[in-house]
Amino acid sequence: MSKRAKRVFWSLTPAVLALFALAPFANAQEDTSSSEGFGNGISSLGRGAGGRFGQGVSGRFGQGSLGRFRQGGGLRNSRFLRPQNIERGWSGKGKPQLKELVVDGMTRRYYLYQPDSATLPAPLVLAFHGGGGTAEGTDKCAGGLAKLADEKGFIVVFPDAIDRHWNDGRPDLSKSNHDDVGFISKVIDDLNTQKLINPKRVYTTGISNGGFFSQYLAIQLPDKIAAVATVAASVSKTFLDLKVTPVPIMMLLGTKDTLVPWDGGKVGGKLLRKGRGEVIPGRQALEFWLASNKNTAKPNCSELPDKDPDDGSRVFIEQYGADGSANEVVLYEIRGGGHTWPAGQQYLPKSMIGPVCRDFDGNEAIWNFFEKHALR
Repeated sequence: MSKRAKRVFWSLTPAVLALFALAPFANAQEDTSSSEGFGNGISSLGRGAGGRFGQGVSGRFGQGSLGRFRQGGGLRNSRFLRPQNIERGWSGKGKPQLKELVVDGMTRRYYLYQPDSATLPAPLVLAFHGGGGTAEGTDKCAGGLAKLADEKGFIVVFPDAIDRHWNDGRPDLSKSNHDDVGFISKVIDDLNTQKLINPKRVYTTGISNGGFFSQYLAIQLPDKIAAVATVAASVSKTFLDLKVTPVPIMMLLGTKDTLVPWDGGKVGGKLLRKGRGEVIPGRQALEFWLASNKNTAKPNCSELPDKDPDDGSRVFIEQYGADGSANEVVLYEIRGGGHTWPAGQQYLPKSMIGPVCRDFDGNEAIWNFFEKHALR
């Protein structure tokens, strides 16, 4: 090997190793499956490191792996980002069951976890992965939702999106004709037919793209969704034109979210570029849901103890309306929090997505909110 070849090799090696280190975690949040996802994000990091790495990822190296991001197949065709085994990092005592059903001629899949502690018909929590994520990774990303299901006796379903993103009402993410609302509606109907779930106690939660979709489901299926909790997903500008039926909602939003900005604007920030729409600022998102829910109550404000001073965040809660009321609205303003699930997984470096808040357990807060609500 010539001296010049050796210099090229050693200049590439650290960046390529970094790429392989990041790849397993890129199944996480805001849509990484398009041409502007983590494939491009990582190549742009390479360009910043000197150009050769960027060309390697988007060129020869990209054609074999991350380059497939850009060829219509999405992440499901990537050798490095195959869906992991759901039992890796699984928090439940039992095993989830992989289920399939056909919607508009297309086979859709989800994981059903029915803990031994569940008394049938049980409450149902639908947990949605973020863009670029998978059903297999959702429990780990959320820090153990299945474990909480064991403790509280609810059924949890982890659905899987096609091409790793949900059609959540944002036009840039709704270019395909996949009927995700119809898919989830059928899941609810099927589980109800089997008498597994209480149809008056069906709840939706999710992070990022999954959080936007959770809200969109409640808007589109007001007769099926009893309450919503959204993580790292405020309100898309497209929601402002929709007819909204009041629904109890909790929002967990980080002020240092790099992808869904607290101050509003383009989704994706500097990491992910175009094609994800815009959100209104966090305070306006709160006002949107208060107005939609016809909630004029004065807030009950509180501050959580700083249990983990090292996480760089503080949590301020605003609760509007009586506990369990049909129009209750709750905001967890996580000052210093990132594009992450509270007490969940730090799935990418803090410099990319911000930190995980560890002052409270997001799953417990969400379930404490859900269990107060049922369709009337």
